Amino acid sequence: TVESDWSSASYWYSIVGLSEIDFQVALSSYKENSLQGDSALVNIYEDFGVGTTFNSDNSITISKLNTLNQTPLTLNLKDSPDIAQTIAVTCLGLGIGCYLTGLHTLKIKETDRLEALKVELTKLGARVSVTDDSLTLENSKEIHQNIAIDTYQDHRMAMAFAPLALKVPLVINEAEVVSKSYPDFWNDMELVGFEIS
Repeated sequence: TVESDWSSASYWYSIVGLSEIDFQVALSSYKENSLQGDSALVNIYEDFGVGTTFNSDNSITISKLNTLNQTPLTLNLKDSPDIAQTIAVTCLGLGIGCYLTGLHTLKIKETDRLEALKVELTKLGARVSVTDDSLTLENSKEIHQNIAIDTYQDHRMAMAFAPLALKVPLVINEAEVVSKSYPDFWNDMELVGFEIS
């Protein structure tokens, strides 16, 4: 059995973390001792009040915990840079600051993800700065509504920002870019109750 993609799981971790209700999601084909760097989600999202249960059928159950760390996070993501966008958006949604390092490869992905993140997070009211290797997001409790998020033809930009719709209405431009890695993403979002038009 080929293990599922932990990067794609990150959006579901963000949804559970940003949800204000006791919400659970089950995902299939994930290993507890995964070789994928993005499996660091399991530990990172505990700070966001998200727990992971590894089941005997190689599925995982993601659920809300009763704890949430409100202090700014400092994370080195050199082994898991593809989850930086999701983490930054989750932090914004929860009003938590973060300092993310190890991100030098994000400048050479589908787009310059660091600059793209800075622009789109700023549209939402965030105070954010980037270097060639890092992103700093300050604590903020207010998120601007009805903002159109540009995806820069980058599938991860679309999916990382989508869970923020739990907090404010959003427009995702070029939403079809998710087809690169997760063609059913919007259908799956509708299955759990998101209204997509």
